[in-house]
Amino acid sequence: MTHEALTVEAAPATEPLTVAEVRSHLRLDSSAGEVAPTAPTAALAGDGAGNVDDGVHRYRVTFVTADGETEGGTISDALTVADKTSDGKISLTAIPLGGSAVTSRKVYRTEADASDYKLLTTIADNTTTTYTDNIADASLGVACPTTNTTEDPTVNALITVARQYAETVTRRALITQTWNYTLDAFPDGDIEVPLPTLQSVTHIKYYDTNGVQQTWTNTNYSVDTDSEPGRISCAYGVTYPTTREMNNAVEVQFVAGYGVASAVPQGIKQAMLQLIGHWYAHRETVAVLSGFNIQTVPQTAEMLFWPYRVLTTW
Repeated sequence: MTHEALTVEAAPATEPLTVAEVRSHLRLDSSAGEVAPTAPTAALAGDGAGNVDDGVHRYRVTFVTADGETEGGTISDALTVADKTSDGKISLTAIPLGGSAVTSRKVYRTEADASDYKLLTTIADNTTTTYTDNIADASLGVACPTTNTTEDPTVNALITVARQYAETVTRRALITQTWNYTLDAFPDGDIEVPLPTLQSVTHIKYYDTNGVQQTWTNTNYSVDTDSEPGRISCAYGVTYPTTREMNNAVEVQFVAGYGVASAVPQGIKQAMLQLIGHWYAHRETVAVLSGFNIQTVPQTAEMLFWPYRVLTTW
């Protein structure tokens, strides 16, 4: 039997479900997202003259993710600069770190004796925990956000996992993605391309008898994107080239998937929502029911997947 392998070349750029759709299904309010950080610790740096204006100052931090920014976190204790010409710098320590979705943090500060928080600095990592403030009030930036525009990292992760599970069960690609399909040799008949719906074939490459990789000209074959799974056939009067006897001698790179999210069948989306709802509510592999009676939690989403499952030999 010829060995076959699939490796992803370009993963989907989007998902079949939006965070808003999942939030609605889970009945989560709009505040669900990365939790705003705790307060940093502020103290006079004791480092001589600085630019922080005389008066009372407070600090708060936000987390920034790929989706957005949290609201301002817990407010720090007040700190007074009595004379900036002798002690005008403030040392911030214990600047809070975020979860794996956090890419940077922003620090906001009040002007002297004021209550509004304005941008002091952006810490472009999720590891630094100290900062020395030497910024005058006039150089502070935009106001601290009052709403959380980040998405719940758990929801984002579950959407991706549910899509991958759906693709495994149905043996399909849902959103447009690129794959490499390798075989040890050309088959006796058509090449059956995995992961329908097949959109296009990017190339077919093979190692000739000298061990040199060649690209098979696309006029030598035709691509059937209407069948499921899609097929590649030799053009009339053309035969497959001879390959060297070696592992993965033939590579077919193809683009597959229904396309955009709106093209994914609603049955698959509904099954994904059921899975996400189950996983969100049950964070473990078992649930404790009626005291100490531990039972596995049944999942019924597979019923919705089965009508879309591709029956193939691979």
